[in-house]
Amino acid sequence: MLDRLARRASKVSIAVYVSVTLTAVVTLVLTTFALYFYQVERAQRWEQLHKTLADSAEELAVAVALPAWNFDETQIVTIMKSGLSNRDLYASAVTPVSSSPPFILTRSETGQLVESTLLPQRDDLISVQRPILVSGQHIGTITVYASPAQLIEQLRQRLYTIVGMIFVMVVTLVMSLYLLLWHLVLKPLTTIERYAANVKAGQNLGAEPPRDLFLGELKTLNGSIREMVRLMDSRYVAMHASEERLQIASSAAAIGIWDWNIPDDIVVWDEQMYRLYGVEGRTLPRPMDQWRSMMHPDDRIPTEALLQQALDGQAEFDAEFRVVWEDGSVHHIKGDAMIFRDSEGKPARMVGVNYDVTESRVAAQELRRHRIHLEDLVTERTNALSVAVLQAQAANKAKSTFLANMSHELRTPLNSVIGFSRLLADSKNMLPEEKRNLAIIHRSGQHLLTLINDILELSKIEAGRAVLQTDVVALADMLQEVMDMVSMKASQNDVELVLEADGLPPGACVDGTKLRQVLLNLMSNAVKFAPRGRVTLAVHGQLLQAASGDHYELDFAVSDNGAGIAPEDQSRIFEPFIQADTPGGHEGTGLGLTISREFVQLMGGELTVASKPGVGATFRFRLALPLADASAAACGDEVPAGVPQASEVRHPVPHALTLDDLLNLDATLRADMKKALLELNLTRVGQLLAPLPGELAAVVAGIEYMLRQHQYPQLCRLLDDAENGTAAQS
Repeated sequence: MLDRLARRASKVSIAVYVSVTLTAVVTLVLTTFALYFYQVERAQRWEQLHKTLADSAEELAVAVALPAWNFDETQIVTIMKSGLSNRDLYASAVTPVSSSPPFILTRSETGQLVESTLLPQRDDLISVQRPILVSGQHIGTITVYASPAQLIEQLRQRLYTIVGMIFVMVVTLVMSLYLLLWHLVLKPLTTIERYAANVKAGQNLGAEPPRDLFLGELKTLNGSIREMVRLMDSRYVAMHASEERLQIASSAAAIGIWDWNIPDDIVVWDEQMYRLYGVEGRTLPRPMDQWRSMMHPDDRIPTEALLQQALDGQAEFDAEFRVVWEDGSVHHIKGDAMIFRDSEGKPARMVGVNYDVTESRVAAQELRRHRIHLEDLVTERTNALSVAVLQAQAANKAKSTFLANMSHELRTPLNSVIGFSRLLADSKNMLPEEKRNLAIIHRSGQHLLTLINDILELSKIEAGRAVLQTDVVALADMLQEVMDMVSMKASQNDVELVLEADGLPPGACVDGTKLRQVLLNLMSNAVKFAPRGRVTLAVHGQLLQAASGDHYELDFAVSDNGAGIAPEDQSRIFEPFIQADTPGGHEGTGLGLTISREFVQLMGGELTVASKPGVGATFRFRLALPLADASAAACGDEVPAGVPQASEVRHPVPHALTLDDLLNLDATLRADMKKALLELNLTRVGQLLAPLPGELAAVVAGIEYMLRQHQYPQLCRLLDDAENGTAAQS
């Protein structure tokens, strides 16, 4: 019975519960306040009635005192009537002290005051008695009676009125509250309920929201429910699409899915599983038995062991096995599965996939055969390459031998051609046309000599035989030599040369020949690419303290304001035989920058270029060179024989070599020296100067200074003048 009542109560609207509860509470509160005020008013009315009765008795006692003294009956009755004018007073009685009868007035049923001989006997009457005093003498007693019937009736009416007002207020409140709850709660909730029912039935999922009034939490609830439905709908669509994609993917990838209910030993296969096991189009009552029966005998025991380990929780099920179809073909199957366990940890469900890996296994076997064959081919080719490397080394050695022999065979006659063409050009008996032809021969020979030297130098670099020959070098003098050597070409191209040098050490250990060649290459290129412009050679030094000794860090920069180098050419110009596509860029061999970069790297630096087309180019490199004293031995390198050392210079500051100085030398010595100069055989020149006596030290120092300054043509002219002077004296 209680269950039926509970079920019926659960069907009652929440508005009824709210209305009844709120009505009961409001009714209780209003009734409490009404009873309180009713009791207060009742007490006040009774108190007022007693006060009125007492006041009337006091007033009548005073008023009838004199008539009672005089026994004026008429006056006493008149005063008593006037005292009973208040309708709440019922009767009054004056009782003299003497034996005279009392004077009694009562109110009849019609409300009229009449005289009576008997005092009122009603139980509901209240009375107040007061003495009648005259000059302090007690002459009688006055008693005033009041009837509370009217008061009680008024209070009853008042109570009825309060009860009626409470009832009306409660009914009005219930109706108003129910209507308010209907519009603000019940109706929106009913709408939400219909919407939820439609969603459950799969109808009107995207319908527009109703126009009902949703406020506060109901508005939030409605929005949340609709947002939740939209989210669920989107997730349902996404899940449905995902399921479709999964089906398509599993079908395309030939992945079969199976589900094993372990306690009931029920296995469910999808269609792809039947295809993988060659039983498509059939329904197997017990697929697990079919799986065990089709497994290859060699794989059955290990696969069953893996399955048992997975069920025991010792490992995941990840197995590869072979199955034999009914037609006898063998297929390789890969299986993966996940186990779901119950609250006690026992396996309850196992879901997994199978897919055919036969093609990959066959391909792996084929790949293994190809790899073995490839290893044989590699071994064969490696042997062939070894033979080729030996042949290449032999060819490279032959090339080096050829270049060494050819360099001697080419440079010796070429030096003679260059020297004699210069001597013939200085002859006073040559015609201008002949001098021009000799100049062409001289320039061609110089160009050919430069080309041969560059090729030989590059060959040494490629062979790894380029080494540094360090010596004590006066950097300031070397920089001035470089400026002097390119000054003639600069004047021909109308190029301004600028030398900026600061912080240079007095001497440094460096391969002066290679450093000079690098600077000459860079300066010559700058002069060539900046006609009628400006070329700057900037060298800045800084002393560095190191554990191995003091070093100087030198920054070299050769900059010009010529045509510049295009960005695509900046990475190519350091390659052999590559020239920039700029005006003047096709002169030369294209080996200068290659050799310069290798020489800079050999000295521990890095040659870089920064250029913008139309602005110019700047080539930079930085070297860290150890400081050295004036002795060449301080650098720790061997000084080639025949080259004068600094310690052998007999005069520390050589004076300018003059014709008179050369006349002190033997004519044969002068002729041999000129021949060696024309051949640029400086070793031979050093051998000729070595045996000279000490008194000719100043002459030797002057010759050595001109050799260090590369003033070969000037020295040849001085030797010619000395020879001509000797002939004239003869």
